[in-house]
Amino acid sequence: MNEKTELEKRDMQRLSNEEANKITKECILSALIILMSEKPFDKITITELVKRSGVSRTAFYRNFSSKEEVLSDLSQSILGCITKLIIKAVREENPHHMYCQIFQIIKDNHQDFDVMLKAGLLQNEYMNASTYIDNQFSDFGIMARYAVLGWWGALQNITKDWYLRGMKEEIADMANLCCRLLPPVTFKAIQK
Repeated sequence: MNEKTELEKRDMQRLSNEEANKITKECILSALIILMSEKPFDKITITELVKRSGVSRTAFYRNFSSKEEVLSDLSQSILGCITKLIIKAVREENPHHMYCQIFQIIKDNHQDFDVMLKAGLLQNEYMNASTYIDNQFSDFGIMARYAVLGWWGALQNITKDWYLRGMKEEIADMANLCCRLLPPVTFKAIQK
């Protein structure tokens, strides 16, 4: 019995180039997630990835330069959502809602999160937060930068541990815990 490729699972009728490229990328990302559930990232070849995704090698290289870039794209989509929530919460001063949304994103994207952890990418992407923080909070001075980095590190450890332990605690309980443990990082707090 032949298993359908990720591309074959999608209804590919007349699409614009932009839509076709988006679907191609999604198929490649899905194929990587499936393959990483079967073997370590460093053992996966481009050939396996294109075969499993159902796209041509040319289509793969039109969208990605390497399998590492596929992995990075995956992590950027998840961490990008989380980062937007953080900036919004800092500006609106609504940390409880932000924490709920962050834990929900992790729960909803647990397969992607698992892939990032297995590949060691999650730690690398979290470490890149300092560059992002420099860009977003540069007007507030060095002490504000340290305050945000400390808060970010604590949140990373809490979310990662919650995930690794099977996400057993309720999202609202985790949000309440974060509100109690982590000092609010708001524009008012970091301007002091």
